[in-house]
Amino acid sequence: MNFTSLGFLVFITVFTAAFMALARTRLFTPLLLASSYIFYGFWDYRFCTLLALTTLIDFYCGLRIADAPNRAAARLFMQLSLGTNLGVLFFFKYFNFFVDSAHLALSSLGIDIGERTLSIILPVGISFYTFQNLSYALDLYLGHLEKPERSLLRYATFASFFPQLVAGPIVRARDLLPQIQNGPKQDVPFAFRFAGLEKLVWGYFLKLGLADNAAAVVDARFAQPEFFNALNHIIGLVCFSLQIYGDFAGYSLIAIGLSQIFGYTLCENFNRPYFARGMRDFWRRWHISLSTWFRDYVYIPMGGGRSGWLRVRNMTIVMLVSGLWHGANWTFVLWGAMHAALMAAEDGARWLAARSPIRLTGFPLAAGRLLTIGFVFLLVTLTWLPFRANDLHTVWTILGIIGDGDFSLPRGMQQMSYLVRVVVFAGVVLMIDAMIEMGANRRYAGVNVVARSMACSTLVLLLLLFGNFANRSFIYFQF
Repeated sequence: MNFTSLGFLVFITVFTAAFMALARTRLFTPLLLASSYIFYGFWDYRFCTLLALTTLIDFYCGLRIADAPNRAAARLFMQLSLGTNLGVLFFFKYFNFFVDSAHLALSSLGIDIGERTLSIILPVGISFYTFQNLSYALDLYLGHLEKPERSLLRYATFASFFPQLVAGPIVRARDLLPQIQNGPKQDVPFAFRFAGLEKLVWGYFLKLGLADNAAAVVDARFAQPEFFNALNHIIGLVCFSLQIYGDFAGYSLIAIGLSQIFGYTLCENFNRPYFARGMRDFWRRWHISLSTWFRDYVYIPMGGGRSGWLRVRNMTIVMLVSGLWHGANWTFVLWGAMHAALMAAEDGARWLAARSPIRLTGFPLAAGRLLTIGFVFLLVTLTWLPFRANDLHTVWTILGIIGDGDFSLPRGMQQMSYLVRVVVFAGVVLMIDAMIEMGANRRYAGVNVVARSMACSTLVLLLLLFGNFANRSFIYFQF
């Protein structure tokens, strides 16, 4: 069920009424579980079966890990959870990808193995809830979670919590399970719920205002790249940078805001990533729940950054795996490799700068920061090319067109009205994010509710006037 659909409006209205009636009763957790499965099953009811199956296996493995007589027995059930989740993810998301890749490789050697792919429907959000379930078993095994959840009802509610189920944030069991165990808070301050409403409004502003208007510009250029010149493709890449930020950060804020309105706290998932001053800083700000997941369960167990060579190796592995996590396509592998190379280059540059006898002085600090932020944004925007392209051929086509250097402004530039809207919404987002980056949010928190309500109303009015209400699916639903 799409957050921007009429169906979701009906769903959340009914759920809110039920929440108000049952929040103080023992029926609320069953209501939340049933609502989450209705929300998820709206795409395809068959997806619910897979979600329920993995939930049962992880619940059972969690109990066995906690009650295991020794470390070896606990490891066995941790590996069962790991194998089941990764096996399900591999089959539904990567089976055809690897079969196709093997077929192409063997065909290049003159070996024909015939068609081996299967007709597989990719369940919505499978990468998100798989990683969330995995963190539960891993945290129990590693001792990060003191005791398992012994109620299947509560664990299933954690595994299917509808606001963040299909596109994150990826919530750890130690953060969300206690809230589900205790039930919705009965004494939630009005200020807490109102702050959730503000996040909700800002999330829809990013999605319907910035992202979906930018999508109209981006889609045309990637659908028929040969019809556009270098300037058009640069505009398209910048618009996609804005689109994916507005789309994904928008979803996260809607999920976090909805949860907060109902009394639940979810982790932050974005921290103004386009104000990053380096590639590592970018990943500390972008999709934070996934970055920390890979850090805790992949990067650190491999050795982390304890030595130069291992640091580069571990970082490269993490970024390649992160690329594949996003999609079963070599374009995502290329995207991950580009980020790994940029972070390695950044580490090398810092190592050389620390040992260089030359020091730059007299350069204004603020100007240097702005130049650094702009440079990082350009690098990140370039890496979005393989992320957005359907295949590697499209990547090379667009790079070739940009390389030709035709920066002329064509007559009757396509999607001009959408482009103007993108500029308007991007300007508002840039201004507000810049103010938050400079600490204005702390002062804003002390502003009275009437003034904050007027600010929200202004955003809503701007959205109603210039937003794109075509009900576009969120980009990360495909992951």
